[in-house]
Amino acid sequence: MTQHSATFAVTQDRLLALRIATLMRIGTAIASALLVAGATLAYLLPGLTATTLLTGGCALLILLPVIRLTMMTSHFARLDDKGFVAITLGVLALVVAGGVVGVIL
Repeated sequence: MTQHSATFAVTQDRLLALRIATLMRIGTAIASALLVAGATLAYLLPGLTATTLLTGGCALLILLPVIRLTMMTSHFARLDDKGFVAITLGVLALVVAGGVVGVIL
């Protein structure tokens, strides 16, 4: 690995970390807003809208780590880092399998 490619990889890693942090921060804020709105609406006026907001907030909280793993996998693939691609794909497969088993049970 040359000095230039090592510097490029570090810059790309920092950019990925910033993007993931932004995704997690904004995604968590949106999910929290949905949950608060859904809980408030459920208390004041129970119904389908409140349930939909609560479900959306929970689903977003569940999907955020999956999106993060997908971003990491594509980043490592662009850097041609086969080891980390394999690791992140393995973790992603475990997360998806856990979700599927959870839905079945």
